[in-house]
Amino acid sequence: MVALDNNALLGPRTAHRRLTLAPLVGTLAGGAALAGLGAILSKGFAENGFRLGSQLAWRYTFFVFFAALVAGPLCRMAAFLVPGLAAPESLSRKLIWGFCASYGVYLLSVFVPNVIALSAGATMMVLFGGSVALVMAATAGPLVRLGRRPVLPNKFRQVLLATAVVYFWSCYSLMALARISGPHRPDAFYDISLCLMVGALLLRYADRWLKVRVAQS
Repeated sequence: MVALDNNALLGPRTAHRRLTLAPLVGTLAGGAALAGLGAILSKGFAENGFRLGSQLAWRYTFFVFFAALVAGPLCRMAAFLVPGLAAPESLSRKLIWGFCASYGVYLLSVFVPNVIALSAGATMMVLFGGSVALVMAATAGPLVRLGRRPVLPNKFRQVLLATAVVYFWSCYSLMALARISGPHRPDAFYDISLCLMVGALLLRYADRWLKVRVAQS
């Protein structure tokens, strides 16, 4: 929870050269849509096509989530090694929004085939996962004020964002553990995803340690 907090995820506000990131969210969401829709079309809208499409969308969102986790720490470490180098302040925020949009595409690929069969389990999963993604997207944005007071206190926003990040990190990690240990066909994706989630967590701890060392020096 400490390594996945709001400050570590979004990073401090620093001056840097401008870089246009406006198309990033749409591009990431479009990639998830293309991956899912391509699989569905290749199977002629059959059940296997929707299953494959949702699987590809899920795996795509994993890599976007991983990028959102490591972008801030990597940029700060690069700035530490190369003085004067700084990433755009909105990079991590755009990656978070891109992940949330991509995850929404994944949920849509799960919901559409199951709503016909009125699957209660799939509907609950979509509603809960969508709610967490909405909370994550909202709390990752700039502080919204009503007059002079923020709509949500900054500490509360940090807790909500960190909780959403921990939820998705746990989902990807636990699913990978289940697929590795369970009676399933070998799939290298789950080995890779678990290693990347552990690596991202260690990187964020290293980033936090470096931040404390720099502050003390």
